[in-house]
Amino acid sequence: MPVSDEVNIKLDKIVNNLRQSRFKLEQLLITMQQQQQTLLDSMQKIMEEQLTLQNSISGSLSQFEEKAGASQGLQGFFHGNPLLKNSIMQKRVAMEQNLQKLREMSFQMQQKIQLLGKSIQDVGRYISPEIEHDETSVEEIIKFLEQTPEKRVLVEK
Repeated sequence: MPVSDEVNIKLDKIVNNLRQSRFKLEQLLITMQQQQQTLLDSMQKIMEEQLTLQNSISGSLSQFEEKAGASQGLQGFFHGNPLLKNSIMQKRVAMEQNLQKLREMSFQMQQKIQLLGKSIQDVGRYISPEIEHDETSVEEIIKFLEQTPEKRVLVEK
């Protein structure tokens, strides 16, 4: 088999491998973008639920705190109990601080997920076209080799 045929075969394999790699990369990028969007949607739902929970608990504890400290209101154990009011207030404040920390952590995670999405887009924007460019370059080499007549070296005895 002439050398140029061997080179053509090897270059064809390279082109096919590049195409397959680019196709796989693009499929993986699409999957990763879908997963990233799912994560962002889930994170948004979690953040909304945290806010709803914070408002609900804070509102309930505030009402309970007011009733516990009132001179009139709940009868019996809760009647005008300033210690109970103070205890409820401290727990409410601590709970609100913890929920605020959770919201900040959720927001940070949301930002990291968005950065991941940017990296995914960058791979698709830069790497995939480079692979496609390499495919084209190899195809051009193949065409050039096909158009160039094979030169044989004559050896004299």
